[in-house]
Amino acid sequence: MAEAEKTYIFHIHRKDGSSLFLHPLFPPARVVEALEKGPLEGRYGLEPRVEALTGFRDELYRQVEQGVRHWINDLRFIPKFLIAAGAFVAAYVFFSAVVRDPLPVIDEVVLGVAAAVITFALLGRRDLASRRAAKKRLDLRLVVDRIAFRESAFVKNVEGALHSAEGESVEQVVRRIVAPVEQGRESSLPASGAETGLAEAAQFVRLLEQRFNFRKLQREERTFRRLSGKREAGRLLSVRKVDFPLYSVYKSFKRTVSGRR
Repeated sequence: MAEAEKTYIFHIHRKDGSSLFLHPLFPPARVVEALEKGPLEGRYGLEPRVEALTGFRDELYRQVEQGVRHWINDLRFIPKFLIAAGAFVAAYVFFSAVVRDPLPVIDEVVLGVAAAVITFALLGRRDLASRRAAKKRLDLRLVVDRIAFRESAFVKNVEGALHSAEGESVEQVVRRIVAPVEQGRESSLPASGAETGLAEAAQFVRLLEQRFNFRKLQREERTFRRLSGKREAGRLLSVRKVDFPLYSVYKSFKRTVSGRR
C-alpha cells in the first residue's frame, strides 16, 4: 500500500525575529479534509520560540472550530432546509386561518419567512452542540496536538534567501523580481534528501500562492519594472503594501520547482 503524501506546515523565521506560519488549514471548507487527509508535519529552519508555537496551536484550534462549523452545516443543510420549509408552511397556514388583516398573504409570507429563518438558526446551534460535532472537534484537535516540527534544510535555505532580501533596498529586491527568467536567481534545494526538498518546495510555493495571492502579483510585474526605474522608486513601491522580500523568495523557488518538473 502506497504511503500517504505528507502535508507540510512551515515556520519561517524572519529577519526581525517575527514568525510566519504557512499552513493549508483554510478556508474553513477545507479544514476537515486537510486534517483528515494524511500525515501533517511541521518544518522549520531556525527553531521557533515556544510562545510562537503555542500561539500557532491556538490559531489552529480556531481554524478547527470554523472547519467543524462549516462541516456540520454542510452535512445537515438539507434536513435543516426541509424542517425550516415546514416551519414556513405551518406559520403561513396558521396565520392565514387565525389572523385576519387588511393585507392578506403579505403578512403571512413575512411571518412564515421569519419562522423559517429562526428555525434554521436554532437547528444550526443545536447541531454545533451535538455529540457528532463534539466528536469531530475533539478528533481534529488531537490531530493538531500530534503535529511535530522538525528541522529542514529546505526551510533554512528559504530563511537565508529571505533574510538576504530583507537586508536589501526595495529597489534592489524589485529588480531581482522583474529580472528575465534566464537572469533570475533560482534557489537551490538541499543536496541531501532532494526528493523531500522538492516536495517541501512545491508545497511552500503553493501555500504562498494561497495565502498571499502571489499568482495575481505576477501580472503586476510590468508595473513594478516601470516604477523601479523612477527617481522615487522606493517610496512609490513601498506604498503598494507588497511584501517584496517574501515575493522575491517565492519567485526564485517557483523557478526551481518549475525547472525540476
